[in-house]
Amino acid sequence: MSRFQKNEGRGKPRLPPYFAAGTLMMLAVCLSGSSCRTLEAAFSQPEVSLRSVDIADINLGGIQLLCSLEVVNPNLVNIPFPEIGWEVFINGSSFRSGAVPEGEAIGPGAVEILDIPLDLAYTALAGVAGPPGRADEIAYQIVLETRFLLPLRGEWIANFEHQGNLPLARMISFRDPSFEITNLDFSGMDVNFSLNVNNPNPFPIPFPGISYNYEVRNNGYITGMAEHPDTLPAGTASPVNIRLRIDYLDLYRSFSVLKTIGETACLLSLSSRVVLPGFGETRLSLDIPGVLPLLKAPVVSFKGISVKNITLSKIDFEFGWNVDNPNIFSFEAENMRYGFLVNDTVWVQDRLVEGPMKIAPGRETVILAAVTIDSPAQVKELTTIITRGKDVSYNLKGAMTISSGPAGFSGSSMPFDLYGRVRPRLNL
Repeated sequence: MSRFQKNEGRGKPRLPPYFAAGTLMMLAVCLSGSSCRTLEAAFSQPEVSLRSVDIADINLGGIQLLCSLEVVNPNLVNIPFPEIGWEVFINGSSFRSGAVPEGEAIGPGAVEILDIPLDLAYTALAGVAGPPGRADEIAYQIVLETRFLLPLRGEWIANFEHQGNLPLARMISFRDPSFEITNLDFSGMDVNFSLNVNNPNPFPIPFPGISYNYEVRNNGYITGMAEHPDTLPAGTASPVNIRLRIDYLDLYRSFSVLKTIGETACLLSLSSRVVLPGFGETRLSLDIPGVLPLLKAPVVSFKGISVKNITLSKIDFEFGWNVDNPNIFSFEAENMRYGFLVNDTVWVQDRLVEGPMKIAPGRETVILAAVTIDSPAQVKELTTIITRGKDVSYNLKGAMTISSGPAGFSGSSMPFDLYGRVRPRLNL
């Protein structure tokens, strides 16, 4: 709320030298018979008004107020530039005062706008505002005195007052922290930590440096500085993202105990030192907790060959492989392609056509493939092997896709190449 007040007064005449010519002309009129009192009445005092008081600039250093005075000279001769003094009061106490440098005379009939800048430093304002952060603004009052030395009339004064509130510098803050695993596989994970840095001030400030310390099991693991733009815009919350790549092999080298557990706590600690007027050097901190899944690749092993049916023209058998899942998370196996060689002879090369198969956590899951051999040569070979109880060499080679794991899991293609010697079992 603004309030303007104008007071006028008269003092003892004081005429500056550059008004001598106008004065002599008026004296000549007096000597010619006219009344000097009438001439004095004909000389009008200027019209002065306080048009506005605005915040012209605001930045990290402080505030510049701009007082705008309008001066109208209704006379046919110049009037001198006024002496202008000002004083700023904060919470009723004098805060700063000063005067406007002398300017040029104001011409006949002229309308002059006099802009008076007043610079108020935040460091000084903070000294009278009380403890930092307690108030967002502070009350102020401006008193202006304009003093004119007018021909014949002498000293003439107009006073003005204006009241308002000034915004104080406010401390920035961290908010809206979040933790997200953006990609996860059996080799490691990509982790994104994000937060917003809020600048509540009506002016931009340099973006503060933010250091981070990434902890696993309460031990420091990765340190660094967050990337950010150079400037924190006024009145906005600017995002900061910290992306980390966690490699399991490196993590297990640093914390060998993690090899035997399925997940672990993590913590990203942020720290920043901010300097704002009135606050001095302030330390801001924020912790973003999270939980890291510790994935381990399933282990694939050969289950064996089981003969289900045998005749002179064909043999039905099945073989399979075990998928040992050491994780606390379940997965799905799909798109399973394989080739199966026995004694260096390709018995089958195919893919399982069933849908996704659930790989349960903490145990083995058996995947079986049923095969019928009706080639006379292979039937004869396999019949001989079975009846004589001989071992055979095998090679089961292929790949499958492991998917649908914990949040962030991107899937992984798991190749397998199993070989050795095995004795086919009769399971008629």
